[in-house]
Amino acid sequence: MLTTGLLLLLIIAALLAPIWTVRYVPLGDYPNHLASAFVLAHLNDSRFPFHSFYGADWNSYPYLMMTGVLYLLQKVVSIDLAGRLLLSFCVLAVPAAAWLFLREVNPGEEMLALWTLLTAQNYYFFLAGLLNMQLSLAFCLLVLAAWVRWLKNPRAISWCLLLVAVTALYFTHLVGLAIAGLALTTYTLVARRSLRKLLVGWALFIPAAAFYLHSTWHMAHSWNISYHSFSEKLIGLLVAVVLGYSNSLDFLTFLTLIACGVCWFLAFRGNHDFRWRAPWAAAAGLLFALYWVFPGAYGPGLGADLRLLPFVAVLGLAAVQLGRRRLKLMAVVALLLFFIRATALEYYFLEAQPHLKALANAASFIPAGSRVLPLIPSIMGPASTDPLERTEREIWSFGVIERGWFSPCLFHDSGVQPFAIKLNAYDPYTPAFCGVAKQIDWVRVRHDYDYLWAFQTPQYGTELDAIGSLVYAVEGLRLYRVEKTDPPDSQRIHR
Repeated sequence: MLTTGLLLLLIIAALLAPIWTVRYVPLGDYPNHLASAFVLAHLNDSRFPFHSFYGADWNSYPYLMMTGVLYLLQKVVSIDLAGRLLLSFCVLAVPAAAWLFLREVNPGEEMLALWTLLTAQNYYFFLAGLLNMQLSLAFCLLVLAAWVRWLKNPRAISWCLLLVAVTALYFTHLVGLAIAGLALTTYTLVARRSLRKLLVGWALFIPAAAFYLHSTWHMAHSWNISYHSFSEKLIGLLVAVVLGYSNSLDFLTFLTLIACGVCWFLAFRGNHDFRWRAPWAAAAGLLFALYWVFPGAYGPGLGADLRLLPFVAVLGLAAVQLGRRRLKLMAVVALLLFFIRATALEYYFLEAQPHLKALANAASFIPAGSRVLPLIPSIMGPASTDPLERTEREIWSFGVIERGWFSPCLFHDSGVQPFAIKLNAYDPYTPAFCGVAKQIDWVRVRHDYDYLWAFQTPQYGTELDAIGSLVYAVEGLRLYRVEKTDPPDSQRIHR
């Protein structure tokens, strides 16, 4: 018991250390989401001019969980502390929910939940800053565990609690909600439960469906859909599981997963204790098949198909019964791999701090309340899978929090974020994706903005020098104060 307790404390410490030991947590979109939530909580705060720049757009949209939690936490703590508390809950919730899920649906195999420790710090949820997706994975597992328990002991109060949980899952992420519905249906059918119980299960999703239909009436635009090629799908199987900050550790993870796959095959061939749990094998298999036809991008949702794979992996853990001896071996391998990767993650987070601090400190050169246009590379670029580079592109967001800036780059997709841009300022960005357009109207930029935050955009050097004065430069970042009139010896910028 003492050994188990100490091991649990070590796991918790390894999960939380990268969050609490650094000033700037380098997680993809996280700074932008943090700034949006800060603005929403201070729209009417006289210390900031936010009411002139931004507006709230609360509705029955999905994806509200992260913003809503950050908004409420700011009633009692700072935005920085609120963000760290939410991040802590995200990394702890996945393995905890997986353990409860396996305890209910695959009793005796709970130690397989240790493999979800890798998911808790993977790229396509945590490192990319997609916290709603990470929360939806945890809530989805809890909903499925509760559903299996309800099937064993149907009670009205349990069903009502399930209804609340499913509705909360809707407000976390539509993907998690859809997967919960798919898995619930597949399990109920394959386990040969009655049609009545299946209909009762579907009834759990009625409020979520009503909220979604209501939200679609308020969406301002339709979203484009694109698909990955077959080769990209194959690469995605690898990237979604092993991608992190270290290529060598990613390769080690890949080799370990291959070795574990061989062990599972041998377990199937020579282990008399091995059993398939058909309902969960069917659910995981169906979801894996869906991955091959799912869009690669849907509106602002890049890598939409890759987001299915962590769900496939966790449902797959419920599909097998390995037997005690091989189960311990798999648990030891999972723990060793997790601690190695968690240590490396802590190292890279700490190593990134001087660079991120230098970029963030540039905000002090721009006055409070300024209208700031970040010029940053498109997130569709070739390095878009590097979480540190994505954080570099969003580091200007701290200027919104600390200096009360206006920027059109705060996430404000209709139907996704409860956030709107009120100020009618020129926005040179392509819809949904924060990437600089090919053609920029520099006359309008000069008219509408006070400062330009140009990060790794040397292609605009001539235009920037023509309309602004360089006030600060550091590590790929150049800050310009916009000059509203041309100096006598400058060349005019035309449309």
